[in-house]
Amino acid sequence: MKPLIGINCVFEDINDIFNDKLAIAHIYIQAIEKMGGVPLLLPIVEKEDLIEMMIDQVDGLLMSGGGNLSTEFSDPSKLPGLAEQSPIRHRFDVRIAKLALERDMPVLGICRGHQTINEVAGGTLHHSITELTKHDHRQAIPDDRYSHQIKLEANSRLASLLGTKEIGVNSFHRQAVNNLAPGFRAAAWAADNILEAFESDKHTFVMGCQFHPESLMVSDARFANIYGAFVRAAAAYHERAH
Repeated sequence: MKPLIGINCVFEDINDIFNDKLAIAHIYIQAIEKMGGVPLLLPIVEKEDLIEMMIDQVDGLLMSGGGNLSTEFSDPSKLPGLAEQSPIRHRFDVRIAKLALERDMPVLGICRGHQTINEVAGGTLHHSITELTKHDHRQAIPDDRYSHQIKLEANSRLASLLGTKEIGVNSFHRQAVNNLAPGFRAAAWAADNILEAFESDKHTFVMGCQFHPESLMVSDARFANIYGAFVRAAAAYHERAH
């Protein structure tokens, strides 16, 4: 049986309860499907029992990217340079990430998702990286092109999957992980010391990527290995849990 992969959605808040929308970039769906998983979108709901029921149905959790937020900042005016500061989405994301981690469910976090997983597990966030680096981490070139290099930790799962010590990645963020959560370790760094990936030593499969491998795999097949490992871990979780 193919594993079910839950994917969280972007909340498009236009201050109109009749027209607020949930959305997800199609490329996430395509990546999961290509690697043998069954993508299942998780709508944002408020009731805890419904959230638990949804997580109980899936075998892996893909925490997607899009926008910026930390629980400390529910007022968007405090961080005027950041986009898509949705407290509604953030509350839901925190809940599903916590439940998945408690179950030792395979979790892959992309960009914002990478930051959220670390926060939920007890890490901290650089709320703005403008004072930390001169490099613009918001590229204007196509998503499947790389804008900078990252160096991979030699003993990391990520280095094994990509088969290299250094590789080019794309970049679409204004925030970054600061302190890693207990039990997490760095897997990759940018030249400006921005953390680009982490892994968990206390979970079967938890990986965070600041970059977007689902876009990069369009032009570089090595990045498909990240999604492939995630889907295989979800299939193994299904066998354990069911």
